[in-house]
Amino acid sequence: MRLAEGHHLYEFPDGSWRVLGPGDAFLRVTGPSEAVARLRERLCGPPPRKAEPARLVTDGDERSDAVIGQLAEALRGRGVIVDADSSARVRPGPSVLHVAGDGPVARLVADLAAGWATRVRRGPVDETVVRGADVLVDCAGWLPDTDWRRVERWCAQHATAWTRAHMEGLSLFVGPLTVPGRSAGYEDVRGRRLAAAGTPEELLAHWSWLGASTSEPPPVPWPGRGVVAVAAGLLLGEVERWWATDQLPEIDVQVEVGPDGETRRHPVLPLPVVASPAAPRRGARPAGSVRT
Repeated sequence: MRLAEGHHLYEFPDGSWRVLGPGDAFLRVTGPSEAVARLRERLCGPPPRKAEPARLVTDGDERSDAVIGQLAEALRGRGVIVDADSSARVRPGPSVLHVAGDGPVARLVADLAAGWATRVRRGPVDETVVRGADVLVDCAGWLPDTDWRRVERWCAQHATAWTRAHMEGLSLFVGPLTVPGRSAGYEDVRGRRLAAAGTPEELLAHWSWLGASTSEPPPVPWPGRGVVAVAAGLLLGEVERWWATDQLPEIDVQVEVGPDGETRRHPVLPLPVVASPAAPRRGARPAGSVRT
């Protein structure tokens, strides 16, 4: 057994004991101080400088072992103690992580991922790239709407997870991570934006202009290095958490990083899934939003 990650078991000056868990969750441990001290030693090893207690609880004393066992079970029930082999098994990083884009966010993501992924590739995205990658991180300047809709189709076809970042105005927009069939994708983000827009036709026209080969949008006003670091950390952090645990958030979120580094979270709900493009049968109920 061991202390759960993020928990501290420590002694107060008056000889009582406390537990501090994530989120400033304090817990007072009642029981013989000597027994708690021995339990902590079993969990964490002897302290660097051991105090001189009035009476040590020695191993082999059945009564003392019973008290320690009761304390351990009580703390286990509170999530303070876990089995020694119950730590999250962190699997090695992905074999291939592909980073697209030539801006500062892409460069920093590639640098940070170099010590985690077995191989970090750089360069433009096509279907061959998507097929050969475990994870794709696409860091654009202005929003590449047409390109990202195509990339989303490739990722769905080849079961490749991907996430993205782009600039709008003076802010960077990050994520959410898309695991095909399990979490929100770019089409969901796109649909949310259009539904919330007062003039969706203006947005569509602007995205079309950005993607036109003959257009020359203004230079991207990249923020400072600190703000870029925030965006890169959010991108890679979300990928790392999912890769290590296979867990995804209950609600997918796109994060807006302002020019001063302030973040705002925008929930992204999946679009309704239509079961068939054919006309519905008479009396059939409309398809609802599906999330697995």
